[in-house]
Amino acid sequence: MNPTALPRFSVIVANYNHAALVGRAVDSVLAQDYPPGLREVIVVDDGSTDDSRERLQAWAGCDDVKLVCQENRGQTAAFAAGLAVATGDYVCLLDADDRCHPTKLAEIARHLGTLQVDGDNLFLCHDLDILDGEDGEPIAGGWFEVINQQRFGPLLHISAAHHFFPFAVTSGMVFGRLLLQRVMAQVPLWEWRMGSDFVLGHVAMILTGEVHYLQQRLGDYVVHGNNNLASIENGRFRAKPVWNDRGPKHLRLLELIIDAQPFTEHQRDDRLGYIGRLAHVLRADPLSRRHPQPLLSFIVDAQGAPPAWALATAQALAALSGSHHEAVWVGDAATLTALPAACTGPRAETPDGADAYARMRAGFLAARGGYLCFLGAGDRPDPLFTAKHLRAHRFGNLPMLTASDLRLIDADGVLVHHGILLTASGWGGGTVNAFAHVLRDWPLAPLSAMVLRRTPLLAAFFALDRLPLPPRAAGWLLAHYLLQMGGATRLAENLMDLRLPREATPNASWLSQFVDRDGPLPAIDLAAAAEQLFAAYARARTRERMFFSDGWETRFLRWLLQSGGGDTPARLERQALAADDAAWGQRMQAQLRALLNRP
Repeated sequence: MNPTALPRFSVIVANYNHAALVGRAVDSVLAQDYPPGLREVIVVDDGSTDDSRERLQAWAGCDDVKLVCQENRGQTAAFAAGLAVATGDYVCLLDADDRCHPTKLAEIARHLGTLQVDGDNLFLCHDLDILDGEDGEPIAGGWFEVINQQRFGPLLHISAAHHFFPFAVTSGMVFGRLLLQRVMAQVPLWEWRMGSDFVLGHVAMILTGEVHYLQQRLGDYVVHGNNNLASIENGRFRAKPVWNDRGPKHLRLLELIIDAQPFTEHQRDDRLGYIGRLAHVLRADPLSRRHPQPLLSFIVDAQGAPPAWALATAQALAALSGSHHEAVWVGDAATLTALPAACTGPRAETPDGADAYARMRAGFLAARGGYLCFLGAGDRPDPLFTAKHLRAHRFGNLPMLTASDLRLIDADGVLVHHGILLTASGWGGGTVNAFAHVLRDWPLAPLSAMVLRRTPLLAAFFALDRLPLPPRAAGWLLAHYLLQMGGATRLAENLMDLRLPREATPNASWLSQFVDRDGPLPAIDLAAAAEQLFAAYARARTRERMFFSDGWETRFLRWLLQSGGGDTPARLERQALAADDAAWGQRMQAQLRALLNRP
């Protein structure tokens, strides 16, 4: 499709016994403020027993309207029948009892022109007014507000989706036509006579890994008493619990689709995590077989460690219970050559003298898993480490990273401190919100006790060949970056043995700040750290930054200013000026000036 031309739309109207309303739906499309030659209406009557078909004959001679009649096969089959004759670049679905606003297609076309996305794979949802009755007024709050979706911003990636239905209802869904064809090919139509939005939305999410949002109300969702999903009580929207009965077969379908697609290991992990969270929310067991664990990559820094320490880590990894994992061994050529035979897995060779950040980066680039844990040779995860952390990731509210308590062991492997976080103020499990602590505070654990979710944003952090901070600060900065990008969950259990070098003195009070096996970090230039966090976010691609709303970016800037102090404003403005995305950089400069009360 020519990106400079207006797209062509097909609007498919599914009708069953809505004779009094279907004409309004058709007219609402024909009344669009959009070139008539670039839109068509396809009305599928699904075996109505009222006089729908007789009334629809009023449009039989209209060039812009196609009428399709079939025996009653259900809502999803009706949309599939309309798709079979659709010719548009994009397909909008419309229930016969709902209506489009006059500017719907024009606003969608305008929004599509701002997206850097393959139109054939586009899945977009727009907001809707909710009408109390077919001739009623909109209730307070549109669809995105009542279902609490307005917080998602313009794009939601599957790795960050924690909502049982992060979509619009049917009449707010827009698909690339080729994508909808792929979606329909995966759905057994006879099993989904109703609830098309639920199954089509989740299948599209599995196939594309994302959903775009247009935060404008471009249609009317009419709640009239006979809706499958909803009712209105005392002026307030109420969802019916229709998902409970459909949950098991729905999640089983998603699992089968994942198995049949040529996803990479990382993409598969994202999708398995997604349906795992859905299963948790729906309290449904979709599986005829055990749900497989996502792949967890243990990135083991073996540089400078005795081979016996690497062997201890390999033995601990082999003892993990029910764990789907890999070990990525990092070090220079001599270190990797000296590894014991039990240290199996990928190798990430680094040059002689590579610093801590360079070794972390090499391990990240070599790892395949959707979840990452950075260890030092000699560290020993508990047998339940994988199960505990991944369960928290898949079912927790703030899943960007998880951090557990840990034990300290000396150079000979002897326990010297059991549960170093037990004495830390406020530790004991639970969530840590983004922006709840400034940079000088440390609410988490050492890096070895963390599991990180590999979101698309993580690559932006490791895009630099060299970190412009002391190399030992890399783990501290990485954890802060992920914490502010999405929050963390803390586990109370002791799930890791952190091995100390022979000269180290164990000290539980370390946890007032970030520590590694050599102890607390030296003083760090907080303004420089704030600058590097902003720079990492700036390096993210436009599509990745779309995960966050303008309001979130304002909070992030405010947090950076509070955390860095000093010359932080000048540093942030310099990074905004240097951003590859000039429009985004200018917007950040404007927000900085507003926060600093500058003209």
